[in-house]
Amino acid sequence: MIGQIKSREQNILLDRAGVDKVAEIISVKLEKAGVGKKDVLRVRLLMEEQLVKVAKHFDYKNEVVVKTGKRLGVPYIYVRYRGEEFDPTSQNDNIQIFYNDMGMSPQWSYRHGINTLYLKAPYQTPKSEVFLISAVVLAVIAGLLRTVIPADIMTMISDYALTPVSDAFMRVLGAFVRFMIFFSVIAGICSIESLSDFSKMGRHISSRMIIRTFVGTGISALIMLPFHKFGQGEIVEGTSQTGKIIELVFSIFPGDLITPFVEGNMLQIIFLAVIVGTVMLILGDKIEPVRILINSLTCLFSDIISIVCKLLPLYIFTSLLLLIWKNGIDLFIQLWKPLLFCIVICFIFLAVKVAYVCIRFRLNPIRFISTIKGTVLLGLVTASSSATLPDVIKINEKKLGISPKLNQFGVPFANLLIRSVVGMSLVLIVYYMAEYYSVPVNIGWLITAWLMCSILSIAAPPVSGGMLVVTGMLMTQLGIPVEGLAVAGLLGLLTDFLCTASIAGLGHCELLICADDLNMLDKEKLSALRK
Repeated sequence: MIGQIKSREQNILLDRAGVDKVAEIISVKLEKAGVGKKDVLRVRLLMEEQLVKVAKHFDYKNEVVVKTGKRLGVPYIYVRYRGEEFDPTSQNDNIQIFYNDMGMSPQWSYRHGINTLYLKAPYQTPKSEVFLISAVVLAVIAGLLRTVIPADIMTMISDYALTPVSDAFMRVLGAFVRFMIFFSVIAGICSIESLSDFSKMGRHISSRMIIRTFVGTGISALIMLPFHKFGQGEIVEGTSQTGKIIELVFSIFPGDLITPFVEGNMLQIIFLAVIVGTVMLILGDKIEPVRILINSLTCLFSDIISIVCKLLPLYIFTSLLLLIWKNGIDLFIQLWKPLLFCIVICFIFLAVKVAYVCIRFRLNPIRFISTIKGTVLLGLVTASSSATLPDVIKINEKKLGISPKLNQFGVPFANLLIRSVVGMSLVLIVYYMAEYYSVPVNIGWLITAWLMCSILSIAAPPVSGGMLVVTGMLMTQLGIPVEGLAVAGLLGLLTDFLCTASIAGLGHCELLICADDLNMLDKEKLSALRK
């Protein structure tokens, strides 16, 4: 097969010992393929979970064929087994939800009496942040040459190279991202309620986190509002501000199913997705094939966007260079204000939550902060929730006394839903860009910004460049010139480190509170933090 290197197959009886043997084979092969140790461990845990389901379903008597190798430099794993149609990935339980968000979800298929599990393993490649920062540096260096490049040469380069590349990227991205948001929202709703064993926990955690996302985003918007000067909103004669708000609320309801996707109206697209997802929950197992199709489409569009976003550094370079040639570097000098807001608000959110937890459980603040500071710092230096996952789970169970059952489910789930600081970062980006371009702002604009930032902070595609995608939607919806999207993307990249650190700390606190509410907390383990 083209692009396949050193592929091997082995037949193994999938009894209890067989599950361990297959997992060990996968670990060894991935390590030899150059996959990092942490990612090898994550893949092993994920595949073990799927293999246990297969073994139990076939009474530990079925054989599997294990196949590993590389395609185009990316390690892969195949596990095939004969017999009746059985999809172990249909049960989105425990930590698998978080793996789905990381793009590590195994794919299942059935053909001619053979079930197949396929997984592309994560591979150690240079981080996307390295390429993005390199693109920014190169754009700034090239931008500073504007004084020595003749004006007609700059115009020719801008008109025939930079602008076409920038516009083409956004058109291609916009063509797919609307469907990505639509299907991911539906899949997210279905996956929550498909956790029958954890329905009570799912409802409690999801309602708690979603409410806090909207409230936290709203508080951030109010805190930052007095420090920004916008253009003046146009007052339409005979229309009161109350009328504008009512008009905004009812504009969420689309007149047909096509226009929202054509116009890119994300509020209407998300509304449609919520309706479809809710109806699918009501119908339950009656539409299981549809649910599988939705999950497949979500993966499809997520992969497409991931491929498109590989060109993100090129887009950042061209867009920033255009901005610098047009406006100079004044736009970047002013970035200190939104970054300062991000630092202050992240600190306030985390400090308030830590103080509440320490008061509620009578904990020593210094001991509690010392317990969770490791994951907070790890999030700060990596900007990766996946990197903090193993440490968060260990601390929650061993030191905070959170039930393993809740911990394994709640940690990845909370990572997906603690989005108040992400909503805050979106608010500060649109505030900054609206101020720079003197965009007319009134109460209707502010309410739209709050709703959009809150919703899109949860629905942002979990791929590299996902935040840039939703930022572009926000700017279009709020009348901010899209030519500033490169600066908005840079600002989002910088704030992501602070937001990830804050989410890591908030996750400990929120899950500790949820465990107490659900009577799933071993308070004896907290005694060490009270001294």
